[in-house]
Amino acid sequence: MSDLERLARLVAHQRDQLAQLRARAAADAVLEQAKGRLVERIGGTVAHATQHLHTLADSVGITPLEMAAELMETAPPPSPGDIPVLGRRLAETRASSARDGDALAEAVFTEALLPTGAVALAIWRVEPDGTLQLVGSRGLGPAEAARWRQLPPQLACHARTAVGEQRQLWLHSGDTALGPGRWTGGARAVLPIRNSRAVLGAMEICWPIPRRDFSPGQRTELAALADLCASTLTDLDGEQSWLLGLLDSLVDAVLTARAELVGGEVVDFVVDHVGEGWPLPPADMIGERLLALFPFAAKADGLFDRAVRVLETGVGEEFLDEERRIRVARLYDGVAISWRRVPDSELADNALRAGGLGGWEESLVTGRVSWTPQLYEVIGTRQVLPLRELAAGLGPDGESTMDRLLHTVIKSRRPATAVFKMPDRQLRLFAEPVPDAAGEVVALRGAWQDVTSEYHTEFALEVTAEHADKQQQLAIQLQHAIIPPTAELPRPTGLDIAVRYQPAATQHLVGGDWYDAVTLPSGRLLLVIGDIAGHGIPVVTGMISMRNALRGLAMTGAPPAQLLAWLNTAAAGLPERISGTVLCGVFDPATSVLVWARAGHLPPLLVRDGSASLLPLPAGPLLGAFSSPVYEEQVLQLAPGDRLVLFTDGLVERAGLDIDECLDDLVVTAARTVTNIERYADLLLAHVGANARDDTCLLALHVR
Repeated sequence: MSDLERLARLVAHQRDQLAQLRARAAADAVLEQAKGRLVERIGGTVAHATQHLHTLADSVGITPLEMAAELMETAPPPSPGDIPVLGRRLAETRASSARDGDALAEAVFTEALLPTGAVALAIWRVEPDGTLQLVGSRGLGPAEAARWRQLPPQLACHARTAVGEQRQLWLHSGDTALGPGRWTGGARAVLPIRNSRAVLGAMEICWPIPRRDFSPGQRTELAALADLCASTLTDLDGEQSWLLGLLDSLVDAVLTARAELVGGEVVDFVVDHVGEGWPLPPADMIGERLLALFPFAAKADGLFDRAVRVLETGVGEEFLDEERRIRVARLYDGVAISWRRVPDSELADNALRAGGLGGWEESLVTGRVSWTPQLYEVIGTRQVLPLRELAAGLGPDGESTMDRLLHTVIKSRRPATAVFKMPDRQLRLFAEPVPDAAGEVVALRGAWQDVTSEYHTEFALEVTAEHADKQQQLAIQLQHAIIPPTAELPRPTGLDIAVRYQPAATQHLVGGDWYDAVTLPSGRLLLVIGDIAGHGIPVVTGMISMRNALRGLAMTGAPPAQLLAWLNTAAAGLPERISGTVLCGVFDPATSVLVWARAGHLPPLLVRDGSASLLPLPAGPLLGAFSSPVYEEQVLQLAPGDRLVLFTDGLVERAGLDIDECLDDLVVTAARTVTNIERYADLLLAHVGANARDDTCLLALHVR
């Protein structure tokens, strides 16, 4: 035991002895006054009066002190350790005006417990999650109070026992391991704090030395102090504190509001509690009227009408309002209103599920594989598998197809797509590399798409010749409407542009390659090339939707990355259930600067000073793969004489050849010197020849 602890124990012991001496002195004074009154009444000596006092007390079964008090018409002084009645009354008066838990503890300890020799008091409140939270204390010190500030349900201690078993603990000598304070062996009283409905918390009182017992009177007075704390805790935190805490933990954003009545009619609701997640800080909302905060709530059958109806009927309501799911429930004399934002969860999930899309990521360092919830349904398994293991069950050519794709993504560090055909279904895989700071590929990510219905449509077109011819003609007409063979292109100063579109050699495979070049209101030039996955009318209509949407969005003046993010959102909401790649650039003729971004598309090819190379790839997954993708931008300063080629995969993909070989071949061809941009575009298209299964599109630029 330290010197400080010894000194504290000595002071507490002397304080206890002083209280006992004062109590004995008060008792002696009452006895002496009673003896004096008896001498006056019956005469005789003081000894005779003493004997007569004891005889009277024995005859009625009370103590001489109590008999003396009755003779003097006063209450007997308290026994050592008792709580003076006046002290409890003072504690009650001060506690009623307490503004927080520490003020409550100060009032109870100073007025009621200090005269008993107590040295410390702790008051806990039960939180909604079952934790005991220290709300007030006296005599513990900052470090000890911090140590006992939160008591989780699984902690073994006196306070948790009192709350859990709802019983009072009268400990003649307590254990400091099970309760606060440094007074080893000192007496303790631990009482649950409760009202008529529930246990609200606990209070623990510490004495520095052991006690033989707690008298019935002492127990009654201490229990009365616990009741006092119960009523004050309720006043401090409100009757709804538990429920509001629970509501805050269950929903994204919740507020409660009481009804404002005029002539018995609800005219508004006044906000009295606000949780996290609302557009305004809680301090700016509490005390305000609902209609002042949210004017939109006043529309017919809007939030206000529904809140009034819920208040009258008691039946909760739920409804969608733009991007929010709102719930209204009655709470006492008002309502509780909660809302959740839908697009990033339910709407995005539904869009991905409707499109047969599921995202994935695989670490090449740790081997960890992550799937989005939709991918389990797309693949048809509940087991998360890496790509190579998954390929074994994807048809007879699954493993070889996967090997080629992984070689392209990992070794060549380029995005790639592949289709896996099985007897009953077909799946498309998109994959792209994820490099580290040093440029090494450390992970892969991408998306799977169930394209079974797409290939079923192709089969139906093949076996029904007449229907296929009609579909083909319609698709071609739609395609020519958006990509006319002789399109008129912008002619900005200092820039020559040429485009080429070559359909697939297999005529019935009308693909989704497209381009656009248009002058914006700012004078800058929008340059776009894209490839919608699949073939046929759904793909062509999807291509039309994407082209028109991007044109309209570009008129806002937004940069390419933002345009692609908006286009991804638009793609998720289309009934065509499309996915695809896009490269979007904005060229400024005044500065010859091109800002560009990509959504899973192949990079542009730059020819400068007789040398050709593919530009580095910024991050950007294909359209429709993820609900909130991140698209990066690149800035390219073009110089006079530079040539830039935007192209689709039909220009480079060849049966039996690795795509890297095809890209290298394109780089060699593109480096040839051809001054006229039209002849240059013809050269590129003629060199690669005809693609049997895919259409080809290219957009060539020459800076003069």
